[in-house]
Amino acid sequence: MGFINQFDLGRIIREFGISNFFETGTWKGDAVEFALQFPFERIISAEIVPIIAEAATLRFQQEKRVKIYQASSAVALSTELPSLQGNCLFWLDAHFPGADAGMAEYDAMKDENIRLPLEQELTIIHQHRKHFRDILIIDDLRVYEDGPYENGNAPSDTIPKNDRNIDFAHRLFGETHAALKSYRDEGYLLLVPGNDNKVKASFSKDLFLSR
Repeated sequence: MGFINQFDLGRIIREFGISNFFETGTWKGDAVEFALQFPFERIISAEIVPIIAEAATLRFQQEKRVKIYQASSAVALSTELPSLQGNCLFWLDAHFPGADAGMAEYDAMKDENIRLPLEQELTIIHQHRKHFRDILIIDDLRVYEDGPYENGNAPSDTIPKNDRNIDFAHRLFGETHAALKSYRDEGYLLLVPGNDNKVKASFSKDLFLSR
């Protein structure tokens, strides 16, 4: 589990003209709560587990900027993105439905597109957002590759059953975005508009907020 408050959202909004926040995987709604501190025009969160989505809907029912989807991340993205205007910060954290809540095992869901929907999410974003300068932050990089993560490498029941790599992110966004990695927590992959070394050098210096 990662934490969006590790990131300097104020800087991201300023430097890339971000208008919207789109989260996949609502859980307790803490990321939505954090996003409300910033001037996003729209804050959208998709949660596939009904009881979790219902709790988040109740929590944020007075917040006009917030929309909670009770749907898979793929359905929510496919529904919202065709009409979503303005640059967007995507926080992609929709894997292992119900596991963090103790409602299911990490490998309980056999459909890999639901258990680990990241490739499908990125494909949908790429399809609909080619003319925008979006930022994408992907949680749990350790699911896709080993590394010196603060919390260690991924347990065997969380990794993909087939090919295990993050190549699809580079295939989809390699021509338009620079890829930055952090090994904090369970690992993050940040896709930033621009594919040159200057982007990586300037943005990675103070990517995270201090703890």
